Amino acid sequence: MNYDKKNPDYYSNIRLDLVQFISNESNLKIMEIGAAYGETLFYLKENGIASEAVGVDLFEDKINPQNYKPLDNFIFGNIEEIHLEQYVNYFDVIFLPDVLEHLLEPKNVLNKISQYLKNDGKIIISMPNIRHYSAINKIFFKGDFSYEESGIFDYTHLRFYCRKNIIQLIEQSNYKVIIEQSSIKNYKGKSLTKIFNQITFGFFEEFLSYQYFFVATKVK
Repeated sequence: MNYDKKNPDYYSNIRLDLVQFISNESNLKIMEIGAAYGETLFYLKENGIASEAVGVDLFEDKINPQNYKPLDNFIFGNIEEIHLEQYVNYFDVIFLPDVLEHLLEPKNVLNKISQYLKNDGKIIISMPNIRHYSAINKIFFKGDFSYEESGIFDYTHLRFYCRKNIIQLIEQSNYKVIIEQSSIKNYKGKSLTKIFNQITFGFFEEFLSYQYFFVATKVK
C-alpha cells in the first residue's frame, strides 16, 4: 500500500469524534492504532484524559519527522505482524480510527489487541459505511468503483462494511458493543442531512451515515 504517497493532511487531525466517548474520564492509559502523527493522543495527554499515550502506525514519515507529536512511545510497524508483549493487560482504551478496513485480517487484529486491554478496558472504533448514499450513487447509478485519495473509496481500503457487518466483526471477535452511533448522531453541529434524518425518524439513517462509531468491551 502506498501510504507514503498520501498527502500529509491525510495524517493530520484530532479525532474529536472519538475523543467525545471518553471526554469525561482522566488518567487513562491509551493506545491508538493508526495514530498518524499522534495528534489525537497528544490532545488527550494535554487535556489530562490520558496519563500515558502510545501510538502505533504502519507508515513512518521520514521526510517530515517534525510533524510527529511527543508521545510516551511511538511504534512503527504493521499491527497484523508486530507483537507488543510489554503491553499485555495494560491499556484502558485502544482507539482504532478508520483502521480495520485497511487490514487483511481485521478479526485477527481485534483478537490480538484484546490481550493489551485491561479486563475492564474498551476499544473505540470508527469505520466507513459502504451503504452510504454517495457509494450507492457511484456504484449503482454511475457504474463506477474507482478508488480515491480518501473517504469510503480510499485506495488503501481492503474491505468494505455495512453497519450490520461491522457489528458482526466486533462481536465475532469476542467483544460486546456497549455504544453504537452513526456519524449523523455523532456530529454535534447542524446540517440538512441531520434534520432530514430527524424528521424521517431515522428510517434512512443507514443511507445517510458516512461512518459508524462503536465502543466495545471484552467478553468475560
